[in-house]
Amino acid sequence: MRTPANQTSASEDKSTETNIFKGFEHLTANYIYCPNQFFEVCLRHQSRSCVRLVAYILRQTLGYLDRHGDPVKQDIRVSYKDISHYAGVSTRSIPKALAEAESGKFICCVTPGIAKAPGQRGQAAEYRLQWGSDGDKYTNAPQRFTGFYTGEGYRSPIPNGYFDVVVPRETLAMAKVVGTVLRHTVGYANQFGTGRRSHAPLPYSYIHQFANLNDPKTLSDTLKKAQQKGYIKRVTAGCFDTNAGKQSRAASYAVIWQPEAAKVDKTAKTLAACAEDGKIPSEKTAESLSEKDGNNPSDRKTGFKDSSKQQAEFVVAPEFQESFQLLMQVDFNGERFSQETALQLAQSRGLSEIQQQIAWLPKRKADRNPLGMLRIAIEQNWSAPTEVQERERNRANAHKEKKRELAKATRMDEIDRAKQERRFNRQQAMPWWNGLSREKQAAIKQEAYERLDSDFHRKRFRTNDKFCLEKCLDELCLQEGIVPAMTSVSN
Repeated sequence: MRTPANQTSASEDKSTETNIFKGFEHLTANYIYCPNQFFEVCLRHQSRSCVRLVAYILRQTLGYLDRHGDPVKQDIRVSYKDISHYAGVSTRSIPKALAEAESGKFICCVTPGIAKAPGQRGQAAEYRLQWGSDGDKYTNAPQRFTGFYTGEGYRSPIPNGYFDVVVPRETLAMAKVVGTVLRHTVGYANQFGTGRRSHAPLPYSYIHQFANLNDPKTLSDTLKKAQQKGYIKRVTAGCFDTNAGKQSRAASYAVIWQPEAAKVDKTAKTLAACAEDGKIPSEKTAESLSEKDGNNPSDRKTGFKDSSKQQAEFVVAPEFQESFQLLMQVDFNGERFSQETALQLAQSRGLSEIQQQIAWLPKRKADRNPLGMLRIAIEQNWSAPTEVQERERNRANAHKEKKRELAKATRMDEIDRAKQERRFNRQQAMPWWNGLSREKQAAIKQEAYERLDSDFHRKRFRTNDKFCLEKCLDELCLQEGIVPAMTSVSN
């Protein structure tokens, strides 16, 4: 009998009662090789009910694989009772969650449900994950998402505890924060399905950017609660140095694994007790607690005596290497970014955004602390300076005006050419018109009159003999095919 994925053990229930999670199982144990698009598309942009529903079907599908690595069962039979009990979606919210997940192309219905009726047994609906078509390019844009990417790579090993505990029981903000830390610190697979990142801490700025939580207070409160509950730990505390950012650093966070749970249990309980008393522990208090338990490496360690060894141990992931090198080359009168600061900035923004901020800096007139201003501009993704925006607006307006003038000139040329063609056509048709009988001319005249599309032209047709003759000649050209008369432009 297949055991529901979200069914937890007695020890897990006990940990829930105390609000202290016992740590995620290491990746040597059970985990889901989860599509990255769940975090980048579904988790970032969908409602809590939709996220819980999709996570439940992901867990049920990818949590049970055969010896070839294929899902044992892709068509997951879903009942309202199971979704409510295991996925954490209320019965009232299930129809809306299913509709949202289907419209978002995360799942598709295989077998519609049948309601129970007299003499007829009910049947639960069956859904499956919606996969993209072969040949589709990987995307993290919701408007271009058509199903989970089926190519090699672009998946991350995510511990079962995230799907079994965090998603169905916690707020959407908590699922985003913990999911972001897991997704970006546990590991990665490149486009060839290989490659591993070591368990590295994640900067606060990157969590703020990726988790899609625009309210800083919500993010800060969620990070504190995630630490109190034992999901993540703060590795380094953040501080800001106004002196060119040399000593500045962002707070960084990492996942708590089960062997570490015993070390941080005392810290987590203390933090949880403070929260229960209505007291939010200060940054200094939390830092000191972590240091006592050995979870926060001291910033007061002496430097390496061998500078070459220190340089060799500073490793930058390949995807951040180009941005990192670009930031390390920035120099303002001998002031440079430290390696740690350059790496944090490289991880927070893309290469093109960093290049743009560097190019814009001279226009910002940062005379006192250009390096500090550049750091803040990259972290907060400042818009272009006023001078650049004005120049771009003027350039865009000039381009639009040029297009309008060109379109007007082209239209005038077309009108002139049409007039010339009509005059030529009428000259060619005049001998033919003179040779027609009065009855034929009257019929053509009537058809030309009916073709007119305004009262003004009809009145002119009746009162102006020249205009009447021209329209009759145009009609004759059309009927007899003497020449291809152009009638779309009026005289």
